[in-house]
Amino acid sequence: MQIAIQGVKGAFHEVAARNYFGDEIDILPKLHFSDLVESVKNGDCDYGIMAIENTISGTIHSNLNLIREHKLVVCGEEYLRIKQNLVAKKGTKIEDLNEVHSHYMAINQTRQFFKKYPNVNLVDSIDTALSMKEIAEKDLDNRGAIGSLLAAEHYGLEVLAESIETNKKNYTRFLILKKDNQWKKLPSNKASLAMVLDNHKGSLAEILSTIASHDINLSKIESVPLIGEPWHYQFYIDVLFDDKMKYKKMINEITRKLDRLDILGEYTNGNQSYSKIHHHDN
Repeated sequence: MQIAIQGVKGAFHEVAARNYFGDEIDILPKLHFSDLVESVKNGDCDYGIMAIENTISGTIHSNLNLIREHKLVVCGEEYLRIKQNLVAKKGTKIEDLNEVHSHYMAINQTRQFFKKYPNVNLVDSIDTALSMKEIAEKDLDNRGAIGSLLAAEHYGLEVLAESIETNKKNYTRFLILKKDNQWKKLPSNKASLAMVLDNHKGSLAEILSTIASHDINLSKIESVPLIGEPWHYQFYIDVLFDDKMKYKKMINEITRKLDRLDILGEYTNGNQSYSKIHHHDN
């Protein structure tokens, strides 16, 4: 089974993919999120896995737009605790480092650690694992990188310090993406929806009231401006439900009250005791 990820091998996307699907997978690295969704849409891979929100930096709205615009199906989710690790060439000590490269988010998550090492210059890069790959391929002395233990192992680097992130409750939520609709055969208790409201007073309150009246739990709501339509918004919501029939009745009722409703996916809540469901093609 081939899984498309954002970033090079060893990126946190690969860690999340292996947690979700197991180790018997092939990784298809894509440098940009737009390339990732194109590979899923074109059938170049079996699934894609894409970061959608982080407990520190929030939701990646552009990724939600990519999923909807490319008509991909969300068929699962994975929550990953982000542990940042300082690595370098084997035999290197922290005191030897002049520079440490990583994605700006990883650097921001570890600045407290580096206050102990004022001589180390922190340099932004486009990817955590790519920073490690450069050290290995270019045989760079006196340079470190921040990222996953999987990447350090893959590129043969030494871990100088583990779990150097300041916030130990930093999680990223990843969505599992597929081209077709095989997800409908799977059990589900969560759905991701995109909706555009009628432009009248109280329309959002009316929709939220309808959702609650069917005993559906609204677990997340995000508003994104509609390009070319000033002061008109698209809402991305996640709902949790125990009764599939109540959920379907809710969908039927709010559809009549909306300008547009897109069901991005129905799937099993990955945050439910962090359980994993492995999907197999029929």
